[in-house]
Amino acid sequence: MGMREGFKLGSREQLELALERLYARRQFGIKLGLEPVQRMCELLGHPEQQYGVIHVAGTNGKGSVSASIASVVHATGIDVGLYTSPHLIRFNERICVNGVSVSDDELVAALAVCEEASDKVLAEQGHETTFFEITTVLAFECFRRAGVKLAVIETGLGGRLDATNVVTPLISVITRVADDHGAHLGDTLEAIAGEKAGIIKSGRPVICSPQQPEVEAVLRRTADALQASFIAAGDAVSVQRVSGDLHGQKVRVSSENGLAATAHFPLLGDHQLENLGVAMATVELLCDLLGVSLDVALLKAGIEAIRWPGRCELLKASPCVLADAAHNPDGAAALIAFLRRNGIRHAGVVLGMCDDKDAMGVVKQLATIAQRIWVVPIPNERNMPAERLIRLVQSVGVDVAATELDEALDAAEAWAQETGLPVVVTGSIFLLGEVLPRYNAPDLDASDKELELG
Repeated sequence: MGMREGFKLGSREQLELALERLYARRQFGIKLGLEPVQRMCELLGHPEQQYGVIHVAGTNGKGSVSASIASVVHATGIDVGLYTSPHLIRFNERICVNGVSVSDDELVAALAVCEEASDKVLAEQGHETTFFEITTVLAFECFRRAGVKLAVIETGLGGRLDATNVVTPLISVITRVADDHGAHLGDTLEAIAGEKAGIIKSGRPVICSPQQPEVEAVLRRTADALQASFIAAGDAVSVQRVSGDLHGQKVRVSSENGLAATAHFPLLGDHQLENLGVAMATVELLCDLLGVSLDVALLKAGIEAIRWPGRCELLKASPCVLADAAHNPDGAAALIAFLRRNGIRHAGVVLGMCDDKDAMGVVKQLATIAQRIWVVPIPNERNMPAERLIRLVQSVGVDVAATELDEALDAAEAWAQETGLPVVVTGSIFLLGEVLPRYNAPDLDASDKELELG
């Protein structure tokens, strides 16, 4: 970086070059293990130890829970960082401070020192740092530079050997555990739960979503062995839906400690009520640990400020177009439940999937409402080939066509106008990253889109 043809590169150009190098690390694949990240953090002076941490793992809902915790904590006046993955449109979304993505300049500066640390790890350990490993350390460093007091850190894959698991959290949080990433985490719910339970730390409380009995048993055993308090979120906080439509839900939040508030909750679906309950149980415990009073007005403001795009999100009212990142069977079941609660019994579906997901499980769920499915490619090397996805859809007896995304959306909207039925765009989150700019980010720079998703 520096000069090109006699001109100083702009911050966006510098970031583009830096991200090109970072994305090249995807060729190193997924490497579970903590030693490289631990060493990088050591070389940088342990940025992950400069603030309190809430560590969040799970299969479904961990992003929504993380975003909700960060929003409400920020409303109390605490500077908070949020690290999630993957991004939808721009890489910057992965690392946020007080609800705002870090700037290009901040990323460029922090990434430079992370790359230097990565080079030292390669020299010492012979380990080529992966995309997720260096991105995780990048988030830690950005949060230190921003001076946050708390960071909400979402795991990437599993928990025990996930790159984020170098932190010692104030609170661990485990959302719904389901079958996913079997090649890396195990082929039983108990095995997967054991990997997620790896974020539980000695003497640090863990808050847990409602779970299958065999999952909860694993999590409780782990907590007991580590003398970590196990808190079932459903016992600590209740979230009830008062009313709602496709634009949001009015909810009543109450806790066993006497906290009570009514607020407009922007996220849709009964599953998000559960996620909000987990987040509120976490925030209440955090405030207790920090000796901070949780003011009801601030709690309400924090709930109403929650943003987590691409989850049961209304993209267009006429014709009705909805989007949801239902990338596994449990997520698809939650999507179907949401549609039915809102009186939607039939819909058209635009679907794109990653090849390493349980596509058949998702398709079986979607077949309960889909009148027609348009299969589209996703901008990722893990894209499931169209012919394979078509065969799965045909096997459940749903009318199916394969086409490019723009043509599929045009055809689906025309179909919706003709039939009066809604369209649901779902499957991979990488698909939603392509779709959302078409509907609610018309001013997105095309170069951004190509950079982040190409």
